[in-house]
Amino acid sequence: MNLPSFTAQSADAIDALCSYENISAAHIGTVISPYRICPLGAHIDHQGGPVLGRTINTGTVLAFAPLQVPEIRLHSRHFGQISFPIGQAPNMQHWSRYAQAAVLALSGRYPLKRGFTGFISGTLIGSGLSSSASVLLAYLQSLAHVNGLSLSQTELVSLEFQAEHDILGLQIGILDPATIVHGRADALLHIDTINETITPIPDPAATQNWIWLVVYSGVSRQLLQSGYNNRVAECHEAASLLKVGASRLCEVNSERYLEYQYYLPEHLRRRVRHFYGEIERVHNGGRAWAESDAETFGILMKQSCKSSIRLYESGSPVLVDLHNIVSGTAGVYGSRFNGGGYGGCVVALAQRSAADAAAQEISEKFAGMHPELAEQAAVYVVETADGLR
Repeated sequence: MNLPSFTAQSADAIDALCSYENISAAHIGTVISPYRICPLGAHIDHQGGPVLGRTINTGTVLAFAPLQVPEIRLHSRHFGQISFPIGQAPNMQHWSRYAQAAVLALSGRYPLKRGFTGFISGTLIGSGLSSSASVLLAYLQSLAHVNGLSLSQTELVSLEFQAEHDILGLQIGILDPATIVHGRADALLHIDTINETITPIPDPAATQNWIWLVVYSGVSRQLLQSGYNNRVAECHEAASLLKVGASRLCEVNSERYLEYQYYLPEHLRRRVRHFYGEIERVHNGGRAWAESDAETFGILMKQSCKSSIRLYESGSPVLVDLHNIVSGTAGVYGSRFNGGGYGGCVVALAQRSAADAAAQEISEKFAGMHPELAEQAAVYVVETADGLR
């Protein structure tokens, strides 16, 4: 299946806002905030581990027009309409919480005299492609624009992290905002989450023969209602037990872990084993990508997913079934859970020439195994894309 292009999505959003607000398209701006995939680096960015990420050609589009008052008015075909004054605390049970968190984060650094009215459009919401980071960044960029602010890439990453981590209470790392802000259509990003540095790994010529599949299970997830925060807390606990004063696993070197690992409870030892194993897979994956070695990259993706299941203990029976189907399909180099792994989707690297046939086979096998999800599940062939713009 194909998703709507950003061009089509933007045109639709502009037309919708014109209709809702009875304003001219000449007064409307748009923000494109793509979704991200993370082929390697599962569950370690919040512990200071390195990750690989890139942006794809689907995500959030926000059409917006400035208001002369400090108010936000939002329209969505999926969720309805909402308006609120700048500075209002987030309603954690309402879809407006992301906009409210973005406003609070930005207003804590800069005075905001203007709000905006906007039409928000998103694809595959809650599928594990970081739609929350995508929409938060769209709100931040729009709000900055109408107030005459020019935010650096570093500020955008920091503000999104503050909104999601500090205000909304999700114990994320910087993988999502860093990938979306710095994303490039022609490179895989290596993100050092300790120093917050991004190093592009340019796509070798062979990547024209590869393509990404996003395979949606039909089961959406909300990380706050999943085991995500619990796993993060377990990693923090393991770090503190291995080294006095340590708050993240990156503060514990591998030698100390190997020496003291058997003092940890078994479940915490599994979390740490996943952390160190995933760091090695990220290192090897970056090298494989640069060397045009799709076979090795795919094997590393499979190993990452296996570790997520057995050591990090994320995933669900449905998602495990989907991963097994995808990785066992002809033309697919490898796959792994995308996002927190408690629902959502599987991302895969595949041969471009085999992508359509692989998508058909995956759909048929998954529908046979989980007929109750057949109508919601879908396989999308996606291209890479530039980041926030």
